[in-house]
Amino acid sequence: MRRSGDAWPAPRQALEAVIRPVLLGEKELRLPVGDACSADAKAWHGKRIRHVMGTAHDHPVDSIADALIRSFDQSYWLAIDEKRAFPDAFFALAGELGVFGMLLPESSGGTALGPRAIARLVLRLHEAGADATSLSAQALLPLIVLRGGPEVPLREALPRVATGAVRMMAVAATEPDSGLEVSKLATTAVADGSNWVLRGAKIYISFAMQSDWLMVLADANGAGPTLFAVPREGTKGLELRPLAMIANRHTTMVFLDDVSIPDAFRLGPVGKGLTQLADGFSLRRIAASAEAIGNAKFCLGRAAPYAIERKVFGRPIGANQGVQYPLAQAAVAIHAAELALEDALVAFETRDRANERSAMARLLAGSAAEVAVKAAFTTFGGMALAVEAHIERKLRESTVHSFDNLLLGLVAERVLHLPRGY
Repeated sequence: MRRSGDAWPAPRQALEAVIRPVLLGEKELRLPVGDACSADAKAWHGKRIRHVMGTAHDHPVDSIADALIRSFDQSYWLAIDEKRAFPDAFFALAGELGVFGMLLPESSGGTALGPRAIARLVLRLHEAGADATSLSAQALLPLIVLRGGPEVPLREALPRVATGAVRMMAVAATEPDSGLEVSKLATTAVADGSNWVLRGAKIYISFAMQSDWLMVLADANGAGPTLFAVPREGTKGLELRPLAMIANRHTTMVFLDDVSIPDAFRLGPVGKGLTQLADGFSLRRIAASAEAIGNAKFCLGRAAPYAIERKVFGRPIGANQGVQYPLAQAAVAIHAAELALEDALVAFETRDRANERSAMARLLAGSAAEVAVKAAFTTFGGMALAVEAHIERKLRESTVHSFDNLLLGLVAERVLHLPRGY
């Protein structure tokens, strides 16, 4: 207890002195337990829920995950979040390790490891407290270029995309008025000789300011949604305005004021842009599921050992039903979401209703993250509000996966055969 006349310690030092010990060794890599923790808490780490895509460290992608986790600990992600910065160093190392080519064929500079590899990597990184959304965006979006056909000149840039030398992370589809109703685009592309002139506005576009190329969806000559590649640098009439959001997604508004680009930057047939995007929806949901499940496991991996170690009134707080039941619910939700993710991966690999099953996986994963974050808050109490605990950051990240209406509508229509509601 502080004696009369003693000075209070500096706020940050005091916070660290209280929080860091009880977070069970946060500077370690895989949800560690400090030497002073009980045998029960250490045993929890040895028995924690295994990933349905395989047991720990038995997949080639794990060496890549280990390298990234070792190089960028929680202090790195805390600083990135506080500054609302882009994780340039993390992104660069991922490029060196071949992350961005996992879905690309060898002919385009990739390794063709497939969606299972990228899902496992993203899940492991988020489970360790990282934010890998920029990695999955750079790995997924170049596939749109491939879907455009062999005549798309931008395919020649894909080997540099695979290394991260060229950044391709942003799709500008959502509009201020029509939102996700992309079949009614206000953004237009008008043919002008061998060029196209784009005019319109887009909203809630992630990573546009960090991308070398933006993929823009526009109505081409009234023939329907068409995808165009727009270079960010040196393009007259292109304006990006940052939007401050709850999560660090580098969100912007995109304005196109008579942006003129050559026809060579058209990414596929006129009127087929929405189909090109839709072909990638299942993969994006799989990646988002991995992100959400990883966040959920991160929160549970901190809360459950703490519930064992933290003692109040002579016994662990985890003995109290008000603490242990939410943690148990989180464990169940995570397990269900992991099974659904595996099911979605199998569906994608076998081309068996991947659209519906990836939607269900994303719904379960988003719910698991919400349940796990709440359980962590219940367990840590007010301590979870401190940024050094990293729980509140995962709460903010998890809100990105809480918009479920379109996915629920898809399940209602495709699985239950109900009338279309949107």
